[in-house]
Formats: sequence, C-alpha cells, structure tokens
Amino acid sequence: PTGLCTMMCARLYGPSKIIAIDTDESRLRLAKEKGLADVVLLPGRDEIEARVRAESHGRGADTVFEAAGGTDTFELAWKIARPNAVVVVVAMYEEDQTLPLPRMYGKNLIFKTGGVDGCRCQEIMDLIEAGRLDASFLISHRMSLDDIVRAYDLFEEKADHVMKIAIKP
Repeated sequence: PTGLCTMMCARLYGPSKIIAIDTDESRLRLAKEKGLADVVLLPGRDEIEARVRAESHGRGADTVFEAAGGTDTFELAWKIARPNAVVVVVAMYEEDQTLPLPRMYGKNLIFKTGGVDGCRCQEIMDLIEAGRLDASFLISHRMSLDDIVRAYDLFEEKADHVMKIAIKP
C-alpha cells in the first residue's frame, strides 16, 4: 500500500521498480504522475498478487512497505513479498495482527516494525534543502494553528482530496 513520502525516499536508493497499491485512485494517479511509482495497482480492479509476481518476473517484491493498516493489508504485504524479503510495517492497526507461520513456511521473511520516528528527520530536511527531495506537491491544504481540530477532522475523513496539511502558527 502506498506511502507517497516513503516512495519519494525510496527513489533515492535507485530501485528497479516501485509498485504502489492503494484504494484511493487519486493517490495512485499522483504517485504515477510524479514518478514515485512505476506501476499502480488498485485492489478490486487489479489482481494484486498476480500483478506483483508478473512485475517481478515471478519472484515477488524484494521489499514491502505496509503503510495502510487495513483489515487485510498485513496479510497482503507478506504474501506479495519474495522469499527472504523485508516487510516493513509502519501502519497503525485497530486490531492485533497474526503471523500464520504454517502458511509463511519457507518465505524466511524479515519483519521491521514501528511507526514514524524522527531519527532521520534531519537527513530528510537536508535533502529537501539541497533540492534532492521536493515534497511540496503533497501539501494540499494550509491551515492556521487555530484550526488544528478542523485540520485533524479533514485528514481523518479524507475529505476535499486532502493529502497533507501544513499548519501555520
């Protein structure tokens, strides 16, 4: 599942292909238009597992970032990963997730978990300052600090095609 900022940073490492999976067609369009994703897949329209295998010459993904936190996105993440891949789980889930070890047998996956942290924030800020990262297109709304509650509501409801909201003091 997509994480536009994650794809932007991943591009810095020169991956051969980035596949974005999301239920929001506007985010997929943006990922494609901005060159963040080479392939975009929409659940319900695309057969995700088959397409990932086809795009990876039958192997599966080398690295999977699970950023959605949906009811079946964790399972999808490990299923589309190739054997010995890394699955990075940055999503926040409402319910516990389980590792169905018998079904995962032989995949030898490495799981990395955790939320967003600030340990590489300075590096990202330096990349933005140097012009190597341009995240300005992600800011869809600007609001004052006085409107912070409305900003959170807008973001939570995914209303008005919100991407990111810049808060001004």
